[in-house]
Amino acid sequence: MTEDLPNPAPEASGERPKMVVGTFHKTGTWLMIGIFSRICKELGYRMWMRGTEKTRDEWDLFLDPLSRFDPCHLEGNFRGTVVIRDPRDVIISGAFYHSRLKKGQNDAWVHLPSPAYDGMTYQEKLNSLPSDEARFAFEMDNMGGRTIERMQRFVSLRPEFRLTRFEDLVTDEELFEFHRVFAWLGIRGEHLGPALAIAYAQSLFSGRRRTSHIRSGQPQQWREHFTPALHARFREKFGDVAERLGYPAA
Repeated sequence: MTEDLPNPAPEASGERPKMVVGTFHKTGTWLMIGIFSRICKELGYRMWMRGTEKTRDEWDLFLDPLSRFDPCHLEGNFRGTVVIRDPRDVIISGAFYHSRLKKGQNDAWVHLPSPAYDGMTYQEKLNSLPSDEARFAFEMDNMGGRTIERMQRFVSLRPEFRLTRFEDLVTDEELFEFHRVFAWLGIRGEHLGPALAIAYAQSLFSGRRRTSHIRSGQPQQWREHFTPALHARFREKFGDVAERLGYPAA
């Protein structure tokens, strides 16, 4: 590791900070769950995810797959990171994922009939559209658009948070970015090596992991798929959110 990498977070008054991790739909949720659940299990940290019953004193790491964070998660001494993704790639990834997701897997809502889609399921409505361009537009107006609206709330951060880019994580074969994330959150120094080994094993670039949740993970897929009409539609709906999140303009 190079010298510019951060050291683990210092303790305040003898108490190590709580660790808070947030993701959004199609920004690495299952990657983060896989990595942090193993870290907590193997290294002795107590993990809490939204929907499980714990009190504030019963967890060391809280993972929120919707980044909604209740006030009790952000009290006292904590460090947090939120995993974002180029919002245009959120659209591409979401449309492909929702059109192909099999029943019995996660995100069962994709297969529930809805009056909003004339009695069809989200997947049926998506697949009834005549072209990829139409499917991307539908995703932009629906689940992908709602994800972007939530993600853009983190353009401005309170000092306890740092943004982590999905694109950096999925290409981080040298583990520099994972080291920064773990050290910022407060993974103890003696645990950094084992935590990095877990991150490598859980990442697609290790060749050891197969998952239906990540189709490719490659950055800037939108450059291949966005038409001028989709660019205009995106700009009309979301303005310069991509640039404000640190991504290049079209």
